[in-house]
Amino acid sequence: MQRQTLFAFLLTVLSLPLYAIDLPDIGASTDTALSPIEEQRLGDSAMRQLRREVEVIDDLEINNYINALGNNLAAVSDMPEQRFTFFVVKSPIINAFAIPGGYIGIHSGLILQTQDEGELASVIGHEIAHVTQRHIARSIETAGKFSLPAMAAMIAGMIVATKNPEIGQAAVATIAAGNIQMQINFTRVHEQEADRVGMQILSAAGFDPRSMPAFFEQLQNSSRYYGTEVPEFLRTHPVTTSRIAESRDRAEQYPKHVVTNNPLYHLMRAKLLVVTDNNPRDLLKKLQKNLTEGRFRDERAVHYALALTLLKSQQIEGIQAHIDWLLKHDTDRVAYHLLQADLALLQNKPAVALQLYEQALTIYPADQLLGIRFAETLLRQGQAAKAKTILLTLSSTGNNPYYYRLLAQAYQDTGSPAEAGLTLAENLYLQGKTQLALAQLKQVSRLPDLSPYLNARITERYSELETEFEAEKEAEKEAH
Repeated sequence: MQRQTLFAFLLTVLSLPLYAIDLPDIGASTDTALSPIEEQRLGDSAMRQLRREVEVIDDLEINNYINALGNNLAAVSDMPEQRFTFFVVKSPIINAFAIPGGYIGIHSGLILQTQDEGELASVIGHEIAHVTQRHIARSIETAGKFSLPAMAAMIAGMIVATKNPEIGQAAVATIAAGNIQMQINFTRVHEQEADRVGMQILSAAGFDPRSMPAFFEQLQNSSRYYGTEVPEFLRTHPVTTSRIAESRDRAEQYPKHVVTNNPLYHLMRAKLLVVTDNNPRDLLKKLQKNLTEGRFRDERAVHYALALTLLKSQQIEGIQAHIDWLLKHDTDRVAYHLLQADLALLQNKPAVALQLYEQALTIYPADQLLGIRFAETLLRQGQAAKAKTILLTLSSTGNNPYYYRLLAQAYQDTGSPAEAGLTLAENLYLQGKTQLALAQLKQVSRLPDLSPYLNARITERYSELETEFEAEKEAEKEAH
């Protein structure tokens, strides 16, 4: 019955409208439910399992932006010491969610739905509030104790289930109606508190609190387009008029903020549009029409999106014109250096691209994306030793699987198979492929002439991952 109660709570939260920013409302735990270490382990495990089922966008430029915005908001919350990790899920669904350990996911569809940075900040502030107010922990306490891996598996599974809301609806139907209503009321209280606290965060960070009700109104308007295809359970939980009114009344109690336009928001939103688009030809036509008719909020973003779309569709003609416009009408940015290098690669001029990367790194020596792209190109040109040096000097890339894949190749190409195997195991582990990571470590352990240091590293890491894998298997049994 305990498992059923927690399952009911998660399904209820995850079955709320996908355009209502309601899933899943998972915050940090109270001390009686989970210790900080247990909470972090739970979030780390859920995040790895989530990566197996949904596509997380690992573009460093987009990630750096969303983390800078999120951490600026978190710094003025009532838990500034809490570590947060913000990430973007490739999904057209308009949604955002938080999981234990300070992980906050934002669907690409939600970011593209926002009209300015304040609206996006209002969503992130709302989710930060769920974490700082420890909402999920209260529910875990009432639902009973579970093993951490089981909770992680259930959290990841419920997030994934929202890709097909009808699955969630069918599962909810198996739970007693009275219990469901209790859990719905509980999450409504959480939503009200997250709206209130999120607005405080928004204002303290220098954004206009009126961005929150403005975005709620957008979500309410967008719900009309779902029509009769929306499952009945979702239609009973919209962003209500009363919630919008409460949010607007609360916002009016704050002084108005004069917020300057952040071009980086528009540029990253434009890049996300291109990254998530599956039809470059149609997107190109739409962008060109918008530019011709003056239908844009920031002209730089349209030129940037056009250059990226042309690169994506491998059309050389026209790219340089957009780059020239951007360099003339905007300040110097890493993004524009990357465009120049990408154009050189498309023109089959790798030496020019390498020179452009090297020049850009003298201006932005700590930029992770520049370093990774430079190393990527160096590897393709057979300069593995230099690529390895560049990669090893980068910082804060520990949760990026692609970084480990590149580093593994650099180790392999420079005659270091043991280090390559260890690094590839980390790549697999971060993707949630623990069993494959173990197989990789076992293979590495059989290499001849291993140094005592490397042998000890391999043995220690294998033991850690073996313990996690056993816990994951037990979790699967418990969750089913």
